[in-house]
Amino acid sequence: MEHSGLESMHAGREKASNLPCASLENIMEDSSYERINSQGVSRHVYKVITGSCEALDVHPLELRFPLDYNTLILCPLHLTNNTDEQVAFKLMPKRGIYSCFRNIPLYGVVPQRSSYTLIVIMTPPAKRSEDTDFDLILQSIKFGEGIIQGQCNDRSFEAAKEVGTGMHEVTLKAVSAPQGETIYKHTIPPVMKVISVERARQELYSIDANPEKSWIIIGHSGGYVRIWDYVTQRWRGSIEICRGPVNCIKFIARKQWFVAGSSDGIHVQEEAIKKKKIQRFRARVSSVTSLAVHPTKPYVVSSSYGGLIKLWDWDKGWECITTFEGEHSDVVCQLAFNPNDTNSFASVSNDRTIKVWGLDSPKSHYTLSGHSDNVKCLDFFTRDDGQYLITGSVDNTAKIWDLQKKTCILTLEVFRSPVIYVFSHPNLPVLITGTRNGIIYLWSSTDFRLRGILNILRGADVMGLACLMESRRVVIGQSHAISIVDIDDEETIGGKGDNESSI
Repeated sequence: MEHSGLESMHAGREKASNLPCASLENIMEDSSYERINSQGVSRHVYKVITGSCEALDVHPLELRFPLDYNTLILCPLHLTNNTDEQVAFKLMPKRGIYSCFRNIPLYGVVPQRSSYTLIVIMTPPAKRSEDTDFDLILQSIKFGEGIIQGQCNDRSFEAAKEVGTGMHEVTLKAVSAPQGETIYKHTIPPVMKVISVERARQELYSIDANPEKSWIIIGHSGGYVRIWDYVTQRWRGSIEICRGPVNCIKFIARKQWFVAGSSDGIHVQEEAIKKKKIQRFRARVSSVTSLAVHPTKPYVVSSSYGGLIKLWDWDKGWECITTFEGEHSDVVCQLAFNPNDTNSFASVSNDRTIKVWGLDSPKSHYTLSGHSDNVKCLDFFTRDDGQYLITGSVDNTAKIWDLQKKTCILTLEVFRSPVIYVFSHPNLPVLITGTRNGIIYLWSSTDFRLRGILNILRGADVMGLACLMESRRVVIGQSHAISIVDIDDEETIGGKGDNESSI
Protein backbone atom coordinates (compact mmCIF):
# COMPACT_ATOMS: atom_id res chain seq x y z
CA MET A 1 0.00 0.00 0.00
CA GLU A 2 1.19 3.53 -0.74
CA HIS A 3 -0.01 6.37 1.44
CA SER A 4 1.43 9.87 1.59
CA GLY A 5 0.25 13.45 1.77
CA LEU A 6 2.71 14.14 -1.03
CA GLU A 7 0.49 12.21 -3.43
CA SER A 8 -2.09 14.98 -3.40
CA MET A 9 0.37 17.31 -5.12
CA HIS A 10 0.43 14.99 -8.10
CA ALA A 11 -3.20 13.93 -8.10
CA GLY A 12 -3.91 15.62 -11.43
CA ARG A 13 -1.02 13.89 -13.14
CA GLU A 14 -1.83 10.53 -11.57
CA LYS A 15 -5.45 10.78 -12.69
CA ALA A 16 -4.37 11.46 -16.25
CA SER A 17 -1.90 8.61 -16.27
CA ASN A 18 -4.39 6.06 -14.97
CA LEU A 19 -6.93 6.72 -17.74
CA PRO A 20 -7.04 4.49 -20.82
CA CYS A 21 -4.71 5.43 -23.66
CA ALA A 22 -6.11 7.81 -26.25
CA SER A 23 -5.37 7.83 -29.95
CA LEU A 24 -5.66 11.48 -30.92
CA GLU A 25 -6.14 10.87 -34.61
CA ASN A 26 -9.52 9.38 -33.74
CA ILE A 27 -10.75 12.54 -32.04
CA MET A 28 -13.44 13.90 -34.34
CA GLU A 29 -16.15 15.28 -32.10
CA ASP A 30 -16.10 17.35 -28.97
CA SER A 31 -18.55 15.28 -26.97
CA SER A 32 -17.52 11.70 -27.78
CA TYR A 33 -15.68 9.54 -25.24
CA GLU A 34 -15.91 6.16 -26.96
CA ARG A 35 -15.69 5.02 -30.56
CA ILE A 36 -15.90 1.78 -32.51
CA ASN A 37 -12.91 1.40 -34.82
CA SER A 38 -12.87 -0.33 -38.21
CA GLN A 39 -12.42 -3.72 -36.54
CA GLY A 40 -15.46 -3.19 -34.34
CA VAL A 41 -13.40 -2.69 -31.19
CA SER A 42 -14.43 0.00 -28.74
CA ARG A 43 -11.70 2.56 -28.07
CA HIS A 44 -11.57 5.44 -25.62
CA VAL A 45 -11.02 8.91 -27.05
CA TYR A 46 -10.87 12.25 -25.29
CA LYS A 47 -12.34 15.57 -26.22
CA VAL A 48 -10.28 18.58 -27.16
CA ILE A 49 -10.64 21.42 -24.69
CA THR A 50 -11.51 24.71 -26.36
CA GLY A 51 -12.00 28.32 -25.35
CA SER A 52 -8.45 29.47 -24.57
CA CYS A 53 -6.00 31.28 -26.81
CA GLU A 54 -3.02 31.21 -24.45
CA ALA A 55 -2.12 27.56 -24.05
CA LEU A 56 1.67 28.03 -24.01
CA ASP A 57 4.11 30.82 -23.27
CA VAL A 58 6.85 30.64 -25.93
CA HIS A 59 10.34 32.10 -25.59
CA PRO A 60 12.22 33.28 -27.60
CA LEU A 61 10.37 34.24 -30.78
CA GLU A 62 13.72 34.72 -32.52
CA LEU A 63 15.82 31.57 -32.64
CA ARG A 64 19.50 32.47 -32.93
CA PHE A 65 21.72 29.74 -34.36
CA PRO A 66 25.45 30.50 -33.85
CA LEU A 67 27.40 29.88 -37.05
CA ASP A 68 29.82 27.08 -36.27
CA TYR A 69 31.06 24.82 -39.03
CA ASN A 70 32.57 22.19 -36.74
CA THR A 71 29.84 21.32 -34.24
CA LEU A 72 26.11 20.80 -34.09
CA ILE A 73 24.25 24.13 -34.12
CA LEU A 74 21.88 24.32 -31.18
CA CYS A 75 19.17 26.72 -30.07
CA PRO A 76 16.87 26.29 -27.05
CA LEU A 77 13.14 26.96 -27.17
CA HIS A 78 11.25 27.27 -23.88
CA LEU A 79 7.57 26.39 -23.53
CA THR A 80 5.60 27.09 -20.35
CA ASN A 81 2.15 25.68 -19.70
CA ASN A 82 0.31 27.83 -17.15
CA THR A 83 -3.00 26.02 -17.60
CA ASP A 84 -4.57 23.09 -15.77
CA GLU A 85 -4.68 20.94 -18.92
CA GLN A 86 -2.01 19.13 -20.90
CA VAL A 87 -0.91 20.96 -24.05
CA ALA A 88 0.26 19.16 -27.18
CA PHE A 89 2.69 20.92 -29.54
CA LYS A 90 4.21 20.46 -32.96
CA LEU A 91 7.29 22.35 -34.23
CA MET A 92 7.85 22.36 -37.99
CA PRO A 93 9.49 24.43 -40.76
CA LYS A 94 7.29 27.21 -42.12
CA ARG A 95 7.97 26.25 -45.74
CA GLY A 96 8.08 22.50 -45.20
CA ILE A 97 11.85 22.25 -45.76
CA TYR A 98 12.99 19.70 -43.18
CA SER A 99 16.59 19.21 -44.37
CA CYS A 100 17.75 22.35 -42.57
CA PHE A 101 17.22 20.73 -39.18
CA ARG A 102 18.37 17.43 -37.69
CA ASN A 103 15.45 16.84 -35.32
CA ILE A 104 12.43 18.50 -36.95
CA PRO A 105 9.48 17.99 -36.80
CA LEU A 106 9.22 17.82 -33.02
CA TYR A 107 6.12 16.72 -31.15
CA GLY A 108 5.41 16.59 -27.47
CA VAL A 109 3.16 17.23 -24.53
CA VAL A 110 3.72 19.87 -21.85
CA PRO A 111 2.06 18.74 -18.59
CA GLN A 112 -0.12 21.17 -16.69
CA ARG A 113 1.74 23.91 -14.80
CA SER A 114 5.11 22.81 -16.21
CA SER A 115 8.03 24.10 -18.28
CA TYR A 116 9.52 22.29 -21.25
CA THR A 117 12.78 23.04 -23.09
CA LEU A 118 13.27 21.95 -26.70
CA ILE A 119 16.73 21.91 -28.23
CA VAL A 120 16.41 22.69 -31.95
CA ILE A 121 19.40 21.37 -33.93
CA MET A 122 20.33 22.88 -37.29
CA THR A 123 22.45 21.14 -39.94
CA PRO A 124 25.91 22.60 -40.78
CA PRO A 125 25.81 25.54 -43.23
CA ALA A 126 27.68 23.59 -45.92
CA LYS A 127 24.76 21.15 -46.19
CA ARG A 128 22.06 23.71 -46.91
CA SER A 129 21.47 26.52 -49.40
CA GLU A 130 22.08 30.11 -48.31
CA ASP A 131 18.67 31.41 -49.41
CA THR A 132 16.63 28.85 -47.48
CA ASP A 133 13.87 30.21 -45.27
CA PHE A 134 14.65 28.79 -41.84
CA ASP A 135 11.55 30.09 -40.05
CA LEU A 136 9.58 27.64 -37.93
CA ILE A 137 5.96 27.32 -36.85
CA LEU A 138 4.92 26.10 -33.42
CA GLN A 139 1.37 24.77 -33.19
CA SER A 140 -0.29 24.01 -29.88
CA ILE A 141 -3.62 22.78 -28.62
CA LYS A 142 -5.00 21.85 -25.23
CA PHE A 143 -6.19 18.29 -24.86
CA GLY A 144 -8.08 16.54 -22.11
CA GLU A 145 -6.72 13.74 -20.01
CA GLY A 146 -5.37 10.58 -21.58
CA ILE A 147 -3.12 12.10 -24.27
CA ILE A 148 -0.17 9.90 -25.15
CA GLN A 149 3.06 11.66 -26.14
CA GLY A 150 4.13 8.95 -28.57
CA GLN A 151 0.81 9.30 -30.44
CA CYS A 152 1.08 13.06 -30.87
CA ASN A 153 1.68 13.28 -34.62
CA ASP A 154 0.55 14.92 -37.87
CA ARG A 155 -2.76 13.09 -37.87
CA SER A 156 -3.46 14.29 -34.34
CA PHE A 157 -3.17 17.92 -35.40
CA GLU A 158 -5.05 17.36 -38.67
CA ALA A 159 -7.91 15.82 -36.68
CA ALA A 160 -7.93 18.83 -34.38
CA LYS A 161 -8.09 21.15 -37.41
CA GLU A 162 -11.08 19.28 -38.82
CA VAL A 163 -12.92 19.62 -35.55
CA GLY A 164 -12.16 23.36 -35.56
CA THR A 165 -11.03 23.34 -31.96
CA GLY A 166 -8.93 26.48 -31.88
CA MET A 167 -5.44 25.26 -32.63
CA HIS A 168 -2.99 28.10 -32.09
CA GLU A 169 0.30 28.78 -33.79
CA VAL A 170 3.17 31.24 -33.69
CA THR A 171 5.94 31.87 -36.22
CA LEU A 172 9.49 31.67 -34.90
CA LYS A 173 12.12 33.62 -36.80
CA ALA A 174 15.38 31.70 -37.27
CA VAL A 175 18.50 33.84 -37.76
CA SER A 176 22.24 33.27 -37.90
CA ALA A 177 24.14 34.58 -34.89
CA PRO A 178 27.85 35.49 -34.64
CA GLN A 179 30.15 32.50 -34.26
CA GLY A 180 30.88 31.76 -30.62
CA GLU A 181 27.76 33.45 -29.25
CA THR A 182 26.33 31.52 -26.34
CA ILE A 183 23.08 29.80 -27.23
CA TYR A 184 21.43 31.18 -24.08
CA LYS A 185 22.36 34.86 -24.54
CA HIS A 186 18.86 35.86 -25.67
CA THR A 187 16.76 33.39 -23.68
CA ILE A 188 15.33 33.06 -20.20
CA PRO A 189 17.80 31.11 -18.03
CA PRO A 190 16.33 27.59 -18.01
CA VAL A 191 16.36 25.09 -15.17
CA MET A 192 18.35 22.75 -17.46
CA LYS A 193 20.81 24.44 -19.81
CA VAL A 194 22.41 22.40 -22.59
CA ILE A 195 26.09 23.31 -22.91
CA SER A 196 27.07 20.98 -25.74
CA VAL A 197 25.98 17.94 -27.72
CA GLU A 198 28.56 15.55 -29.15
CA ARG A 199 27.60 12.86 -31.63
CA ALA A 200 28.70 9.32 -30.77
CA ARG A 201 30.60 7.42 -33.44
CA GLN A 202 28.76 4.20 -32.67
CA GLU A 203 25.58 3.40 -30.82
CA LEU A 204 26.05 4.21 -27.15
CA TYR A 205 25.31 1.47 -24.60
CA SER A 206 26.83 2.76 -21.35
CA ILE A 207 28.43 5.87 -19.89
CA ASP A 208 30.21 7.18 -16.78
CA ALA A 209 32.03 10.34 -15.68
CA ASN A 210 35.36 10.49 -13.87
CA PRO A 211 34.90 12.23 -10.48
CA GLU A 212 38.47 13.62 -10.56
CA LYS A 213 39.07 14.45 -14.23
CA SER A 214 37.16 16.03 -17.09
CA TRP A 215 36.64 12.67 -18.73
CA ILE A 216 33.53 10.86 -19.88
CA ILE A 217 33.84 7.18 -20.74
CA ILE A 218 31.50 5.57 -23.26
CA GLY A 219 30.82 1.92 -24.00
CA HIS A 220 29.59 1.24 -27.52
CA SER A 221 27.53 -1.42 -29.24
CA GLY A 222 30.52 -2.72 -31.23
CA GLY A 223 32.72 -3.47 -28.22
CA TYR A 224 34.70 -0.22 -28.27
CA VAL A 225 35.36 2.04 -25.29
CA ARG A 226 36.09 5.73 -25.89
CA ILE A 227 37.02 8.57 -23.54
CA TRP A 228 35.86 12.13 -24.23
CA ASP A 229 37.46 15.17 -22.54
CA TYR A 230 34.61 17.65 -22.20
CA VAL A 231 36.94 20.55 -21.37
CA THR A 232 39.27 20.22 -24.37
CA GLN A 233 36.40 18.85 -26.51
CA ARG A 234 38.68 16.07 -27.76
CA TRP A 235 38.62 12.29 -27.82
CA ARG A 236 41.47 10.91 -25.70
CA GLY A 237 41.49 7.51 -27.29
CA SER A 238 39.60 4.31 -27.89
CA ILE A 239 40.10 0.59 -27.49
CA GLU A 240 38.18 -2.52 -28.45
CA ILE A 241 37.62 -4.66 -25.36
CA CYS A 242 35.04 -7.18 -26.61
CA ARG A 243 33.13 -8.23 -29.70
CA GLY A 244 29.65 -7.35 -28.52
CA PRO A 245 28.05 -4.40 -26.74
CA VAL A 246 29.68 -2.88 -23.66
CA ASN A 247 26.65 -3.25 -21.41
CA CYS A 248 28.01 -1.30 -18.44
CA ILE A 249 31.11 0.72 -17.59
CA LYS A 250 32.48 2.44 -14.48
CA PHE A 251 35.57 4.43 -13.54
CA ILE A 252 37.58 3.24 -10.52
CA ALA A 253 39.13 6.67 -10.04
CA ARG A 254 41.36 5.90 -7.05
CA LYS A 255 43.13 3.18 -9.06
CA GLN A 256 43.01 5.06 -12.39
CA TRP A 257 41.17 2.12 -13.93
CA PHE A 258 37.87 1.51 -15.56
CA VAL A 259 35.82 -1.68 -15.36
CA ALA A 260 33.40 -2.79 -18.06
CA GLY A 261 30.89 -5.61 -18.40
CA SER A 262 29.90 -7.47 -21.55
CA SER A 263 28.57 -10.82 -22.72
CA ASP A 264 32.03 -12.39 -22.39
CA GLY A 265 32.93 -11.21 -18.90
CA ILE A 266 34.37 -8.33 -16.90
CA HIS A 267 37.22 -6.22 -18.27
CA VAL A 268 39.58 -4.04 -16.18
CA GLN A 269 41.72 -1.50 -18.02
CA GLU A 270 43.93 1.49 -17.31
CA GLU A 271 41.77 4.59 -17.73
CA ALA A 272 44.46 6.29 -19.83
CA ILE A 273 43.84 3.61 -22.51
CA LYS A 274 47.50 2.75 -23.02
CA LYS A 275 46.59 -0.65 -24.40
CA LYS A 276 47.49 -2.18 -21.02
CA LYS A 277 44.72 -4.38 -19.73
CA ILE A 278 44.84 -4.97 -15.98
CA GLN A 279 42.55 -7.98 -15.95
CA ARG A 280 39.89 -9.78 -17.92
CA PHE A 281 37.91 -12.60 -16.42
CA ARG A 282 34.67 -14.42 -17.00
CA ALA A 283 32.13 -13.94 -14.26
CA ARG A 284 30.95 -17.55 -14.90
CA VAL A 285 27.47 -16.23 -15.45
CA SER A 286 25.45 -15.06 -18.40
CA SER A 287 26.07 -11.59 -19.84
CA VAL A 288 27.07 -8.92 -17.29
CA THR A 289 24.31 -6.30 -17.05
CA SER A 290 25.46 -3.89 -14.33
CA LEU A 291 28.49 -2.92 -12.23
CA ALA A 292 28.83 -0.83 -9.08
CA VAL A 293 32.10 0.25 -7.46
CA HIS A 294 32.35 0.41 -3.66
CA PRO A 295 33.24 3.98 -2.57
CA THR A 296 36.04 2.95 -0.15
CA LYS A 297 36.70 -0.80 -0.23
CA PRO A 298 38.38 -2.73 -3.09
CA TYR A 299 35.06 -4.14 -4.22
CA VAL A 300 33.04 -4.28 -7.40
CA VAL A 301 29.59 -5.87 -7.47
CA SER A 302 28.26 -7.29 -10.74
CA SER A 303 24.90 -8.60 -11.96
CA SER A 304 23.84 -10.75 -14.87
CA TYR A 305 21.00 -11.76 -17.14
CA GLY A 306 20.59 -14.92 -15.10
CA GLY A 307 19.74 -13.00 -11.93
CA LEU A 308 23.10 -13.71 -10.27
CA ILE A 309 24.94 -11.03 -8.24
CA LYS A 310 28.66 -11.37 -7.35
CA LEU A 311 31.07 -9.37 -5.19
CA TRP A 312 34.68 -9.10 -6.43
CA ASP A 313 37.80 -8.04 -4.46
CA TRP A 314 40.56 -6.60 -6.63
CA ASP A 315 43.08 -6.72 -3.75
CA LYS A 316 42.67 -10.51 -3.88
CA GLY A 317 43.30 -10.77 -7.59
CA TRP A 318 39.66 -10.16 -8.47
CA GLU A 319 38.49 -13.11 -6.43
CA CYS A 320 34.73 -13.55 -6.07
CA ILE A 321 34.25 -13.32 -2.30
CA THR A 322 30.43 -13.51 -2.16
CA THR A 323 27.70 -14.80 -4.46
CA PHE A 324 24.17 -13.49 -3.99
CA GLU A 325 21.87 -15.90 -5.77
CA GLY A 326 18.52 -17.57 -5.90
CA GLU A 327 16.35 -14.54 -5.12
CA HIS A 328 15.85 -12.56 -8.33
CA SER A 329 13.98 -14.72 -10.83
CA ASP A 330 14.83 -12.65 -13.91
CA VAL A 331 17.44 -10.25 -15.31
CA VAL A 332 19.07 -7.96 -12.74
CA CYS A 333 19.12 -4.60 -14.52
CA GLN A 334 21.04 -2.29 -12.19
CA LEU A 335 22.97 -2.19 -8.91
CA ALA A 336 23.93 0.70 -6.62
CA PHE A 337 25.81 1.01 -3.33
CA ASN A 338 24.18 3.04 -0.57
CA PRO A 339 26.39 6.14 -0.11
CA ASN A 340 25.22 6.55 3.51
CA ASP A 341 25.64 2.90 4.43
CA THR A 342 28.40 1.46 2.28
CA ASN A 343 27.90 -2.03 3.67
CA SER A 344 24.62 -2.25 1.77
CA PHE A 345 23.52 -2.05 -1.85
CA ALA A 346 20.31 -2.43 -3.84
CA SER A 347 19.31 -4.24 -7.02
CA VAL A 348 16.38 -3.99 -9.45
CA SER A 349 15.14 -6.67 -11.79
CA ASN A 350 12.81 -7.62 -14.58
CA ASP A 351 11.01 -9.71 -11.96
CA ARG A 352 9.47 -6.34 -10.91
CA THR A 353 11.16 -6.24 -7.50
CA ILE A 354 13.78 -4.17 -5.69
CA LYS A 355 16.04 -5.92 -3.18
CA VAL A 356 18.30 -4.42 -0.51
CA TRP A 357 21.39 -6.44 0.41
CA GLY A 358 24.24 -6.36 2.93
CA LEU A 359 27.86 -7.32 2.31
CA ASP A 360 27.75 -9.62 5.33
CA SER A 361 25.21 -12.09 3.94
CA PRO A 362 24.36 -13.75 0.62
CA LYS A 363 20.67 -13.28 1.44
CA SER A 364 18.81 -10.01 0.88
CA HIS A 365 17.70 -7.93 3.84
CA TYR A 366 14.27 -7.18 2.34
CA THR A 367 12.31 -6.84 -0.89
CA LEU A 368 10.28 -3.88 -2.18
CA SER A 369 7.37 -4.55 -4.54
CA GLY A 370 4.92 -2.24 -6.29
CA HIS A 371 5.89 -1.78 -9.94
CA SER A 372 3.63 -3.54 -12.43
CA ASP A 373 6.36 -4.21 -15.02
CA ASN A 374 10.14 -4.65 -15.32
CA VAL A 375 12.15 -2.40 -12.98
CA LYS A 376 15.09 -0.97 -14.94
CA CYS A 377 16.93 1.53 -12.76
CA LEU A 378 17.50 2.90 -9.27
CA ASP A 379 19.47 5.41 -7.22
CA PHE A 380 19.79 6.35 -3.55
CA PHE A 381 19.15 9.84 -2.17
CA THR A 382 18.60 11.57 1.17
CA ARG A 383 15.75 13.84 2.24
CA ASP A 384 15.29 15.37 5.72
CA ASP A 385 18.09 13.09 6.97
CA GLY A 386 16.11 10.06 5.79
CA GLN A 387 17.29 7.48 3.26
CA TYR A 388 15.28 6.95 0.08
CA LEU A 389 15.37 5.12 -3.24
CA ILE A 390 14.04 6.21 -6.61
CA THR A 391 13.27 3.47 -9.14
CA GLY A 392 12.14 3.55 -12.76
CA SER A 393 10.10 0.96 -14.63
CA VAL A 394 8.71 -0.14 -17.97
CA ASP A 395 5.29 0.56 -16.41
CA ASN A 396 5.94 4.26 -17.26
CA THR A 397 6.38 5.31 -13.63
CA ALA A 398 9.09 6.21 -11.16
CA LYS A 399 8.57 5.40 -7.50
CA ILE A 400 9.96 6.96 -4.34
CA TRP A 401 10.70 4.49 -1.52
CA ASP A 402 11.22 5.33 2.17
CA LEU A 403 13.88 2.84 3.28
CA GLN A 404 13.14 3.35 6.97
CA LYS A 405 9.48 2.43 6.46
CA LYS A 406 10.29 0.02 3.62
CA THR A 407 7.38 1.35 1.60
CA CYS A 408 6.61 3.42 -1.49
CA ILE A 409 5.53 6.93 -0.51
CA LEU A 410 4.97 8.40 -3.98
CA THR A 411 4.51 7.35 -7.59
CA LEU A 412 5.52 9.79 -10.34
CA GLU A 413 3.21 9.18 -13.30
CA VAL A 414 3.79 12.07 -15.69
CA PHE A 415 5.84 9.91 -18.08
CA ARG A 416 4.66 8.80 -21.54
CA SER A 417 7.35 6.14 -21.99
CA PRO A 418 9.26 3.57 -19.91
CA VAL A 419 11.57 5.13 -17.32
CA ILE A 420 14.94 3.51 -18.04
CA TYR A 421 17.39 5.69 -16.08
CA VAL A 422 17.15 7.61 -12.81
CA PHE A 423 19.79 9.74 -11.12
CA SER A 424 20.14 11.58 -7.83
CA HIS A 425 22.45 14.58 -8.14
CA PRO A 426 25.14 14.32 -5.42
CA ASN A 427 25.47 18.09 -4.97
CA LEU A 428 21.95 19.42 -5.60
CA PRO A 429 18.49 18.53 -4.23
CA VAL A 430 17.29 17.22 -7.58
CA LEU A 431 16.34 13.91 -9.16
CA ILE A 432 16.60 13.27 -12.90
CA THR A 433 14.63 10.66 -14.81
CA GLY A 434 15.24 9.60 -18.40
CA THR A 435 12.82 7.73 -20.64
CA ARG A 436 12.96 5.40 -23.60
CA ASN A 437 11.59 8.13 -25.88
CA GLY A 438 14.52 10.40 -24.96
CA ILE A 439 12.80 12.91 -22.67
CA ILE A 440 14.55 14.13 -19.50
CA TYR A 441 12.53 15.16 -16.41
CA LEU A 442 13.97 17.17 -13.50
CA TRP A 443 12.37 16.86 -10.05
CA SER A 444 12.96 18.46 -6.67
CA SER A 445 14.09 15.82 -4.18
CA THR A 446 12.70 18.03 -1.41
CA ASP A 447 9.01 18.16 -2.39
CA PHE A 448 9.10 16.01 -5.58
CA ARG A 449 7.80 18.89 -7.69
CA LEU A 450 8.40 18.60 -11.44
CA ARG A 451 10.81 21.46 -12.18
CA GLY A 452 11.34 21.04 -15.89
CA ILE A 453 11.39 18.83 -18.98
CA LEU A 454 14.20 18.68 -21.55
CA ASN A 455 13.97 17.34 -25.10
CA ILE A 456 17.36 17.12 -26.82
CA LEU A 457 17.08 14.06 -29.06
CA ARG A 458 13.56 12.73 -28.82
CA GLY A 459 13.29 9.05 -29.64
CA ALA A 460 16.88 8.30 -28.56
CA ASP A 461 16.95 6.13 -25.42
CA VAL A 462 18.47 7.73 -22.32
CA MET A 463 21.27 5.24 -21.62
CA GLY A 464 23.00 6.96 -18.70
CA LEU A 465 23.41 10.02 -16.47
CA ALA A 466 26.42 11.10 -14.40
CA CYS A 467 27.68 14.14 -12.50
CA LEU A 468 30.77 16.00 -13.71
CA MET A 469 33.57 16.67 -11.18
CA GLU A 470 31.64 17.97 -8.16
CA SER A 471 29.70 20.49 -10.22
CA ARG A 472 26.10 21.26 -11.15
CA ARG A 473 26.70 19.77 -14.57
CA VAL A 474 25.62 16.33 -15.69
CA VAL A 475 26.29 14.27 -18.78
CA ILE A 476 23.33 12.67 -20.52
CA GLY A 477 24.08 9.66 -22.68
CA GLN A 478 21.59 8.83 -25.42
CA SER A 479 21.73 6.26 -28.19
CA HIS A 480 23.86 8.35 -30.55
CA ALA A 481 24.99 11.43 -28.60
CA ILE A 482 26.29 12.75 -25.29
CA SER A 483 25.08 16.09 -23.93
CA ILE A 484 26.50 18.30 -21.19
CA VAL A 485 23.73 19.99 -19.20
CA ASP A 486 23.98 22.63 -16.47
CA ILE A 487 21.40 22.31 -13.68
CA ASP A 488 20.01 25.48 -12.08
CA ASP A 489 19.89 24.92 -8.32
CA GLU A 490 17.56 27.86 -7.69
CA GLU A 491 13.93 27.05 -6.92
CA THR A 492 12.66 29.71 -9.29
CA ILE A 493 13.63 30.70 -12.79
CA GLY A 494 14.09 34.32 -13.77
CA GLY A 495 11.21 36.44 -15.02
CA LYS A 496 10.05 36.63 -18.60
CA GLY A 497 11.75 38.80 -21.14
CA ASP A 498 10.13 40.84 -23.88
CA ASN A 499 10.89 38.40 -26.66
CA GLU A 500 8.13 35.87 -25.91
CA SER A 501 4.59 35.06 -26.87
CA SER A 502 1.58 33.05 -25.80
CA ILE A 503 -0.18 30.74 -28.21
